[in-house]
Amino acid sequence: MINYDKDNIPDALIKKVVPLMSEEAMQDARIKGASQALIPVKVWIAAMIKYHSVLKIVNPMRAIAAEMGAKLAVVMSELAIKQKTVREINEELDDLNRNGARLEAEAKKLVEDIEECHKKLYRAEKMIGGLEGEKNRWTDTVASLTKQQEMLTGDCLVAAGMVCYAGPFTAVYREQLETLWRDSIKKHGIKITQGVTMKKVLGNDVTIRGWAVAGLPSDNLSIENGIIMFGSRRWPLMIDPQT
Repeated sequence: MINYDKDNIPDALIKKVVPLMSEEAMQDARIKGASQALIPVKVWIAAMIKYHSVLKIVNPMRAIAAEMGAKLAVVMSELAIKQKTVREINEELDDLNRNGARLEAEAKKLVEDIEECHKKLYRAEKMIGGLEGEKNRWTDTVASLTKQQEMLTGDCLVAAGMVCYAGPFTAVYREQLETLWRDSIKKHGIKITQGVTMKKVLGNDVTIRGWAVAGLPSDNLSIENGIIMFGSRRWPLMIDPQT
């Protein structure tokens, strides 16, 4: 999994795997029943699918940026040729007064062509600038997802441990428990996000705001209780903040 070539996943493989992810056999409950260790594998597969979909957006944009760069080079080359032609025509005007009218018409046409080239160049620069910003944003997104992928196993361990065991305990003891697990996970050589908590991994801002509207207190203990309630496979055991 660590050395998997995630940048060259065949589309055919993705098409085969995506339908399988929605089958009943791939539900967390069924997977945990077979092996607790397979849950992170499912999460890794889902991350690979998402990473692949992001690359399908980023790579075409890179190709478009390269194409626009090539077009810009052609326009610049044509512009240079036109400018050279204008200089030559201006020199001929001094010697060919009889053909002045014709040469002036040609000069006017060339000036119009130059102006059109300037307009095309301006539009091309704006397009390339926009694509460059989009490229940077997706590059940052891919880098962020890659970093999250490295920390996924350790972060999930902390979150899963809190859902399973932290319900009956007070807020202070829960913080101590998370600190203990983070230190232990690091000692075993598993990568983990600095200061990760169950709330950061499983909490959803929109859902938490909905709980607050429904009357749930905004303290961490109450929010954690809500996450445990909705994240447990069975009936969770916990102590209410008002005892």
